[in-house]
Amino acid sequence: MAITAYFVRGLQLVLGSSKRAITSRAEEMGNESDGIPLTDILTPRNPSSTTKTPSGSSTPRLIDDWSNDLIAPQRAQDPSLVRGTGGPPEENIAATSPQNSATRQTPMLLQTPLPLTRPQRWAAIANSNLDRFTYLLLFLFIGLPMYYTTGYAMPAQLALTIIAYFFAFSLPPTWKRVLHPVLVSAAITILGVYILGLIRGDSLTTSLHAFKTKTTYLDLWHGESHLAAPGAGDILVSILDAGIVALALPMFAYRAELKRHFWAIVVPSVTISVASLFGYPAVCYVIGISRERSLAFAARSLTLALATPAVINLGGDVSTIAAVAIMSGILGALIGPQILDLLRIPEDDYVTRGVTLGGSSSAIGTAVLLQTDPRAAALSSLSMSLFGIITLALTSVPAIVKAVDSLVGSR
Repeated sequence: MAITAYFVRGLQLVLGSSKRAITSRAEEMGNESDGIPLTDILTPRNPSSTTKTPSGSSTPRLIDDWSNDLIAPQRAQDPSLVRGTGGPPEENIAATSPQNSATRQTPMLLQTPLPLTRPQRWAAIANSNLDRFTYLLLFLFIGLPMYYTTGYAMPAQLALTIIAYFFAFSLPPTWKRVLHPVLVSAAITILGVYILGLIRGDSLTTSLHAFKTKTTYLDLWHGESHLAAPGAGDILVSILDAGIVALALPMFAYRAELKRHFWAIVVPSVTISVASLFGYPAVCYVIGISRERSLAFAARSLTLALATPAVINLGGDVSTIAAVAIMSGILGALIGPQILDLLRIPEDDYVTRGVTLGGSSSAIGTAVLLQTDPRAAALSSLSMSLFGIITLALTSVPAIVKAVDSLVGSR
């Protein structure tokens, strides 16, 4: 991450895009100035408001003269806060004198709203937790009966996964700095799947195989026969494809910034992609990691949807890249912004932050930027996509695959 951040930062200084990014950021914040416009002259509201001098010339009235004509507006009162007050308060006659009219302040009547009734409280709770209650009902009254009568686990496991994700996201923000929602929901899901399978007499391996049967929506659309029913994991993988496409929305919204910083995005993405493809497998193999797992590290920084086919092309371990890619994204989301702060990357430098997190933490890091800086998320989405496409394209070339394979010991 440090190499990527300094590489992007240095490239911006060479191309001059860093200064343009700061300038555009300042323009968004507004043309603010600390100076006081002393030279501005107050223009009279109408020609008749000018005062005549002894020589007969007209001069603008002073600001103090205008301030004497100003009348303090009455303070608005929210009718929903006034309950049983018997009408507005009586005016103080002494306060309405011309001497006190400039400094008089109308008191605002504050009333505590009536407490909600019990049905209203229950309605508010149900309305704010409608999705949670819906999936809980699906889990209790559809998923569990179907799982324990027919053995089909998808409805129960899918509802359990979504409920676990809702719970993980409801944690306090201070907790989520350490306990990422993806990590917490995955732990709760695995524990829940194990308990549900244990009640039915299934082992954890059997329950996990039922969770993902490798039957995707593409297999169903192609009309292939003798396919296993899709599991909860297959449904989530199908949604993952749509989620990756949805990252194009911020890219379209900030397409002007993508054009402006095109080279600052493309050059680091291509360079780091090639370096990762040849560097990670060699280093992992030298420190004693097996050949298949060393090849899996070549796609460490890719999103899982692109990392899996890239590792298959290299002949690496798919299970390893699944764990490594997800953990890389989670670690980048948890400590990535803090590392950039330690590297003294300014918060206004959305180019460096976006490209660095996109190339290091893929989709999970981009999701974090969507909540804090949508413009950096747009650059992160493009960087992540370029990083994955370049790696996948390189792993499709037999000569390059053979060269990478030679770094970890040829078959």
